Amino acid sequence: MTNLPVWNLKDFYTNIKSTKINDDLYLVDKQSKLFNKKFKNKLSSLNKRSLENSIIEYENIAEKIQFIHSFSFLTYCTDQIDAEKTKFFQDIEEKLNKFQINLIFFTLEISNLSDEKLSNLGKTKFGSWVNNLVKNKKYQKSEPVEKILMQKSITSSSSWVKFFDQFMARLKFNFDGKQLSESEILDLMSSSNSSIRKKSALSFGTTLKENSFYFGSIMNNISKDLDIDKDIRGFKFAESSRHVSNQIDKADVDTLINTVKKNYKLTSHRYYKYKSKFFKTEKLNFWDRNAPYPKLIEKKISWNEAKDIVLNSYYDFDTQAGDIAKMFFEKKWIHASVLKGKMSGAFSHPTVPSCHPYILLNFQGKIRDVMTLAHELGHGIHQYLANKNGLLISDTPLTLAETASVFGEMLTFKFLLKSASKKSEKIFLLRSKVEDMLNTVVRQVSFFDFERRIHSLRVDGEISVEEISKIWIKSQKESLGNYVKLDNDYAYFWSYIPHFIHSPFYVYAYAFGDCLVNTLYSRYESKFPKFNEKYIKLLESGGSLHYKDSLKKFDLNPSRKDFWELGIKIMKNFIDELEKLS
Repeated sequence: MTNLPVWNLKDFYTNIKSTKINDDLYLVDKQSKLFNKKFKNKLSSLNKRSLENSIIEYENIAEKIQFIHSFSFLTYCTDQIDAEKTKFFQDIEEKLNKFQINLIFFTLEISNLSDEKLSNLGKTKFGSWVNNLVKNKKYQKSEPVEKILMQKSITSSSSWVKFFDQFMARLKFNFDGKQLSESEILDLMSSSNSSIRKKSALSFGTTLKENSFYFGSIMNNISKDLDIDKDIRGFKFAESSRHVSNQIDKADVDTLINTVKKNYKLTSHRYYKYKSKFFKTEKLNFWDRNAPYPKLIEKKISWNEAKDIVLNSYYDFDTQAGDIAKMFFEKKWIHASVLKGKMSGAFSHPTVPSCHPYILLNFQGKIRDVMTLAHELGHGIHQYLANKNGLLISDTPLTLAETASVFGEMLTFKFLLKSASKKSEKIFLLRSKVEDMLNTVVRQVSFFDFERRIHSLRVDGEISVEEISKIWIKSQKESLGNYVKLDNDYAYFWSYIPHFIHSPFYVYAYAFGDCLVNTLYSRYESKFPKFNEKYIKLLESGGSLHYKDSLKKFDLNPSRKDFWELGIKIMKNFIDELEKLS
């Protein structure tokens, strides 16, 4: 795991001391003030062309703001304990916030234009963006209120997110006298050595419990902030803002959640019963849930091997997709090294259309890391293709945001399965895939269920750490069933999950994406006419099309009750195949 790639951010600035940063900040400050003076309270008097030009001007300023933000975030997230980088990130956030305040009026005035003017704008390239503004009009407040909300965001939810990230980056977990980072201790929890798994899991749980006061405070404040925002904007539920931004009805989300929960017994409960037999126990310890099977020696996969596997998978599917994926490696758009102070997990950050996406991983040579690489490259390809739409249209709502990533995972899995010559290799791959799907679908739905309970309860007052932990254990027991043992050592594992803090209620995106892609992939395997061409166009469309319109091209309708069942059926089929081979 030596010589892993780190990204090159010189497409932004040479470093945080570059004089060009201050030049750009000065320029954006000036442009945002001039824009405010030029257009505020004047949009209703502009003709069609002038209105469209005003949106282009707005987009250009917004892109420059996002450009600077992306650089500061990408610099900060790989070294969150460096005081200079932390200060730089916070200073940039505060400055950009001031510039954005000058632009708040614009979207408010656009959504209040006459029907005739809105209709004219609807026929431009910005049509989908304008239509979404109008749809969300009822949740918008007056400009003075919106300004206050934006200014206060720095010291409300954003500050708690920042505190959480910096706290986790500094947190150390004791293991045999060594002080390990979060990424290092989590890696040991999937060791082939059962003793190491147990010790690392107990150390992890103990450290989370010892710091539960801080995690409880963060969770309570994030939840209260969400509740305040809900009341100010007039949302019915704490989760409503997420659904609105994702352009999806709560009813569709409820159908997905209920379908997955209805299948708990036929998916996760069934699989963990199967797995417990190989561990020769009635119930798996929670640290064995994702553990390698006994007597299995999992071969370490080098970075170059992982790169070849994933690139071959994408090229086997589509040359254009393969070429784009290859660029991420050649142009140093990937940061894979495990470093002290680096953010855990993985992501693909879209940055801005005038630049390109960047991928962060913590690569440690396991099959899951290969799948994570495939997943994030899927995001990267999607973001790269959507960039041609410009900043305002390139952003893809949650309903399709996980499509390319999960599709990329499936491509890689199928490629490996087809290449496997031994029965033992196929069993290993199927087990890995089923566990990934359970973590993506069942686990994320249980997370969403946990969030619903927490945020609902928080409305009536602050929740104790003990109560949060009880709700956590209850939601996890329901999803994992009777074949996984969850005790007090697991009670505080909710603490480290960043999605609960960074983006409440986002987690159903993974289940949505996995089930959707399973159904979409079945179209690919059945050689659906012009599948590749339609798939690439789907990715290129960014946020310009509603997800239901996009899926119509594949003769799919997510409103049908059996749509999600079709996606879950793929998982059941893999378990069937696994049981037969075993």
